[in-house]
Amino acid sequence: MTQKDAMEGGGGGDTFQVDPKWPGLDGDVPLEYDVPTIRTIAGELKSYLSGVNGRPFDDGYTTGTLSSIKESSLESLNSGQLGEWEDAQALAGTVTRGGTAFLDAYKRFGEAYAAVVAAMEAHADEYAKTNHANEADRNV
Repeated sequence: MTQKDAMEGGGGGDTFQVDPKWPGLDGDVPLEYDVPTIRTIAGELKSYLSGVNGRPFDDGYTTGTLSSIKESSLESLNSGQLGEWEDAQALAGTVTRGGTAFLDAYKRFGEAYAAVVAAMEAHADEYAKTNHANEADRNV
């Protein structure tokens, strides 16, 4: 079903209702995305990712990175060591003998975090192209 079909009820079946006042939907209002801000936020988020993916034992102690936790003794890991804050308590359910469930959850968190950063960077690239096209339309 095309956008026109969805808005006008063509194509059969239920239609997707779109707010007719949605800015830029019909090309009447050029949209601009603040690409530098998106890139700045993605960069800041990426800088924190080293806290998950960094080298083990930087500065001579367990850093909390995935590799540091892997190399530590996980047999003694328990929910009390994770802390009392809300997210720590949510992770407490993943702590099992050997810490393998916790380690897996932490790894998946790192992967999801990296995917969010990559998506933001990709969107910034696309928005930069969109902005360029909108600027060309205004200069005509």
